[in-house]
Amino acid sequence: MSHARPEPDVPSTASGQVPTPRQSGQGHEGTEHLTAPHAEPHRAQRLPALFATLGLALLCLGGFVFTLTNFFGAMWVFPTETLAAAVVLAVAGVFGFWVLRRIRPVRPPSFTFSLLAVLWGLTGAIGLSLFSNTQLMSAWSRLGGVEFGSAWGAALTAPLNEELLKTAGVVLIAVMAARVVRGPVDGFVMGALVGLGFQLAEDFTYALNSIMMQGATDGVASVLQTLFLRVGLTGLGSHWAMSAIAGTAVGLLAASAWRPSPGRATGALLLFLLAIGVHWLFDAPLLEGLLGVLFKTLVVFLSALAVYFVARHAHRRRVRESLAEQGEELGMLRSAAVTLASRHGRHRELGRVAAPERPAVRERQDRMVAAAEERASEYRG
Repeated sequence: MSHARPEPDVPSTASGQVPTPRQSGQGHEGTEHLTAPHAEPHRAQRLPALFATLGLALLCLGGFVFTLTNFFGAMWVFPTETLAAAVVLAVAGVFGFWVLRRIRPVRPPSFTFSLLAVLWGLTGAIGLSLFSNTQLMSAWSRLGGVEFGSAWGAALTAPLNEELLKTAGVVLIAVMAARVVRGPVDGFVMGALVGLGFQLAEDFTYALNSIMMQGATDGVASVLQTLFLRVGLTGLGSHWAMSAIAGTAVGLLAASAWRPSPGRATGALLLFLLAIGVHWLFDAPLLEGLLGVLFKTLVVFLSALAVYFVARHAHRRRVRESLAEQGEELGMLRSAAVTLASRHGRHRELGRVAAPERPAVRERQDRMVAAAEERASEYRG
C-alpha cells in the first residue's frame, strides 16, 4: 500500500467528517492510496490453502457420518425428543453466533468463514473427538482400573483430544484464508465459533443420552433438563471459551506468518496450555455440586474474558494508530479519523453528512478501516 501524501487541495475535514471521494476527473491520488490490499493469495500459499480446504471438507464429512452413525438409532426411536433438542439448540446457536461475531472489534469477521468455523466444531471436531475419546478413555481404565478411569478419564482425555481437534480447525481456516485469521483477536473469535459448534453438537448428544439414563419415562423433560444445565448453567464457561483461548494462540502464530519469535511462540504455547488447563479443571472430579460447577464455569469464563480484552485492546490500538496516519494524509482531524475504529463512531460520522453523500462516505469509511486493519496486522510490536 502506498503511503504517499494526497494532493494539497484535499478537502478540509474540520467538521470531523470523512472526506467525500473525488470524481474521476478531479485526480486519483486522494482515493487510490486507501484501496484495501489486493486479496489474491501468493502463489506459494495456494497449494497449502487447497490442501487445507480439502482436508477440512473430508474431516467434516467423516466426523458428521461417524456422529450420525452413533446417534441415528436414538434419533429414530425418540423423534419428538430429537426435535425438541434441535429447536432449543438452534435458538441458542443463532444467538451465540450473533454474539461471538459481534464481539470482534472494528468489524465483524467473514460470515462465510464464521459458518465454516461453526461447521468444523459441529461435525469434524465432534466426530473425531467421539472416536479418540473412546480410545483414550479405555486406555485409562486399563492402566488405572475401572474406578480410576470412571473418575478421572474425562479430565485426562477431553482436554487433550478436544482442544487439539478444535484448534486444528482454526489452523485449517487460517491456512485456507490468511486474511481471516491475521492476529490474536481473529483467532479468538474463530476459536470461539468452533467451540460454539462443538458445544451444540455435544449438548445434542448429551440430551439424547439423558433419555435412556433417566429411564426413558419422560424423554422431553430429560432433554430440557439436560439442556438447561448445559446451556443455561454452564454455557458461559463451555467449549466456546476454551476454544477461544486456544484460537488466540493460533492468531498469535498467524500474525508472524507462522515464523514466531521465541517470545511469541512461548505466548502461544502458554495460551494453549491455559485452554487445556481450564478444560481439565472443568472436567476434573473436584469442587463438585452446584457451587463447585458454578465456580469452575466462572473460572473458564473469566479466563477467556481476560484473554479477549488483552487481544481487543491491542487490536484497537493498532487500528487507531493506522487510522490516525491515514487521517493525517487526508487532512482529517485526528479525532474524526480515530473514531472510525468503532461501529458506533462510523455511524455517528455518517449521520453528520447529507443523505445523498452517505453512500460515498460509507464506502470511504470501509476502505479506510480495511486499510487500517491491514496495516495493523503488519505491526509486530
